[in-house]
Amino acid sequence: MEERRKFLKSLGATTVGATAAGVAGSLAVDANGEAAATTPAAPVKIDPRLRDAFPDVEVTAHTGEKFRFYDDLIRDKVVMINFMSTRNEQGFPVTAKMADIAAQLGDRLGKDVFIISISRDPAYDTPRRLAAFAQKHGVGKGWYLVTGTYAAAGALETRMYRHKHESGALTSALCTGRDRKVDIVFYGNGGAGVWGTFPVDIRPDDAATRITWVMPGKMPTGAPRRAGPRRLNAAERLSHNRDA
Repeated sequence: MEERRKFLKSLGATTVGATAAGVAGSLAVDANGEAAATTPAAPVKIDPRLRDAFPDVEVTAHTGEKFRFYDDLIRDKVVMINFMSTRNEQGFPVTAKMADIAAQLGDRLGKDVFIISISRDPAYDTPRRLAAFAQKHGVGKGWYLVTGTYAAAGALETRMYRHKHESGALTSALCTGRDRKVDIVFYGNGGAGVWGTFPVDIRPDDAATRITWVMPGKMPTGAPRRAGPRRLNAAERLSHNRDA
């Protein structure tokens, strides 16, 4: 009985939310003078009762700005979220495809819609490298390339993909995504809690249309109207019955 009690107690701690393990707590400097992750960090917990289950981890954008992922970038906004790696762009051009979608959005980007591209390779993709990458791909207002720790990237990937490494935990090797050939874009409305996905290689105009599905609409005005076919008046019913 005592063993059963201990087991049930352990379940209570795990059912609150998933935990994504990762690496990269402290930072070192690599040969290029860039910060690189080296030591393990505490796991990032995902609580499904909060923030649509998005972990509110800290990330740094290519602009040098620091953000809380949910509170600053998602709350009350319409967003598209994708994962990328600057070292993988030639073989798997995710950012180039997102740039085509951004072009379809036009001036709605940065006003009605925001794009968040998360690095799967945060030890290499420092803010300085992301800034140069953003300039190369014409990343404009309303589009943020963000990096953080492997723990943060792993937690966000767990939230959006719900998959684990064969060892049972998300690892830095999984986060880099260098062997990926397909991927998805996660999109939704952070104010309404409505979310969906589409493949990253979707037609850009189709992607832009789907984003409108989760945008706030205008509230209807006037008296309520009956749905369905119009109700016939007495004269119309008589004519209809005569013709029948």
